[in-house]
Amino acid sequence: MPEPLTLHAECFKAAGGMTADGMKKLLGTPALSLLETVIRETVQNSWDARREDFGVGYRIRLRELRPKELAILEEEVFDELPPHKSSAKGIREFLDADRQVVMEISDWQTAGLGGPVRADRIPEPGEANDFVNFVRNMGARRDVAGGGGTYGYGKSSLYQLSRCSTVLIDTVTLSSREKPINRLIACHLGEAHDMKKHGRLTGRHWWGAEVEDEDVVDPVTGQQAARLRRLLGLPERDEGLTGTTLIILDPDFDDDLSLEDIGAQIQEALLWYFWPKMLPGPDGELPIEFEVEIDGEVLPLPTPEQFPPLDLFVEAYRCVKDGGPNLYDINSERPIQHLGKCSIRRGFRQPRRYLVPEDESLLPSSSAHIALMRPVELVVKYVEGTQLPSDTVEWAGVFICNDDPEVERAFADAEPPAHDDWIPDQMPKSRAKTYVRVALSRLRYLATSYAYPGPDAASGGSEQPPLALTADRLGNCIPTFGNMGAGGGRPGGGGSGGSGGGSGGRGAGRRQWHIGDPRFRRIEEGTDGVEAVFQIDVANSSGHSLRLVATPAAVMDGALADAEDDGQDVSFVCWEDEAGSRLTTSTGIVAASNSDTTFFARIAFPDDGAAGIRVTATEQVS
Repeated sequence: MPEPLTLHAECFKAAGGMTADGMKKLLGTPALSLLETVIRETVQNSWDARREDFGVGYRIRLRELRPKELAILEEEVFDELPPHKSSAKGIREFLDADRQVVMEISDWQTAGLGGPVRADRIPEPGEANDFVNFVRNMGARRDVAGGGGTYGYGKSSLYQLSRCSTVLIDTVTLSSREKPINRLIACHLGEAHDMKKHGRLTGRHWWGAEVEDEDVVDPVTGQQAARLRRLLGLPERDEGLTGTTLIILDPDFDDDLSLEDIGAQIQEALLWYFWPKMLPGPDGELPIEFEVEIDGEVLPLPTPEQFPPLDLFVEAYRCVKDGGPNLYDINSERPIQHLGKCSIRRGFRQPRRYLVPEDESLLPSSSAHIALMRPVELVVKYVEGTQLPSDTVEWAGVFICNDDPEVERAFADAEPPAHDDWIPDQMPKSRAKTYVRVALSRLRYLATSYAYPGPDAASGGSEQPPLALTADRLGNCIPTFGNMGAGGGRPGGGGSGGSGGGSGGRGAGRRQWHIGDPRFRRIEEGTDGVEAVFQIDVANSSGHSLRLVATPAAVMDGALADAEDDGQDVSFVCWEDEAGSRLTTSTGIVAASNSDTTFFARIAFPDDGAAGIRVTATEQVS
């Protein structure tokens, strides 16, 4: 039988060092679950290690080890256990358990972990230092365009997810002569402790190939690494198929959940955070091909375009990328700098396809969120805003920061180790901090005001009837492919008052009647398309009846179009009472004198448009 791997327990150097427990704490306290953090960290690592911009493979596999695989793990990898009792106990309990579950995270068409295998070696010119940065060092910055963040802090989540804080690393990389190199090493983070023989130990451990007269172990390489890969049941790597597999031993999942339940959580996390990488490029190739496998069964991953509410996020993303309606420039004024673009799309709320119980899902039951990204196009986080007033519609936005190096670096530096936020307060006072702070402020305002634009969003002076605001609100409620910025309509023609109300001809300064702002109530499917219903409240204390006239209009260039504008496909359907009974199909209706009345106006419009309504009132003087 081949010689088992050699254990190396790291001792503190005279100049000091970091404990394994301290390394675990470098991640901080992310708002995400540990599983989400691991997924986000590893996908970002895989993307940063890509050899091309398309065709990266990423797979998560949950499985139980077979008896022969367990025997190899026990006899050839962990033949020697750490000297500290707590570390040895955790690994021993895993090996002796009724079943041994592992979580494998693999990628393909990536560079693998190349470069020197020891931290004191200098890479050759042009050579990567990935193995050292991932396996040995902590917190090394990636020298990757669009990578950002750090290589070492987030990896501690891998050990935190393991109940025994142990991870195997199997990688294939290329030499400077483009020859494949196999490397395999096991790593464990335990507790710092003292030993009479060795002195003070950091708690960091590695299992690998013994190096004579050296206080270190190297990864096993060549045929020995390939053999262990095969015997442990790890993904095979044909010649030239570079990449890395991380094997998390005894992942700390809820004992009440099956592996299938965990698989569904993984699917949802991949969809929610990485849907931009699931969209085919111009040549039809996917940037990343994701796969989730549970005990040999591959779980189908829905396409984002067919997985609400991601369909709306995809629309917004494509508007940012290709240009289109509802596109907002996010700028800094002092200093002057373009920070990025944001697009917001709205549509009918489609039924959800929950992969996990609804109350545990990452997916909002009704979307009102902006996805934040850097040019690398991995979702950093979602800014939640105000939902639309109708539960039949929802909106989704995407912001991608400017790819100007100064701006992109500012947002990268604002990310904590888990890459799950932009936190300008953690940055020193600088232009970069201003960029991030201003962008977040603008985006939060956009998210909270989109459903209900403030009065300053309507055109016109202070005497402008608030119908324009209502029209904007409706425009934000109805699906549209037109540009829906701020804007408003103008008062209807003629009469002694507009939709904002008025006073009678007698008793100057004393309000005799009032027409409330048309309030959007709901959207329904009509016989010939989409129909919207508005509520109009009439308070008439005058001695005369009022004639109300409703004029539907399309929203064009951010405002209600004039009735005489050509090309409108908006029509009036009917007036209804509070019970929903049809009163008349005429655009005009009479409100009795000395009474309060509520009417409902129904209009029809194309399902790819936006519409509003004007209401004018005239006293009926006999």
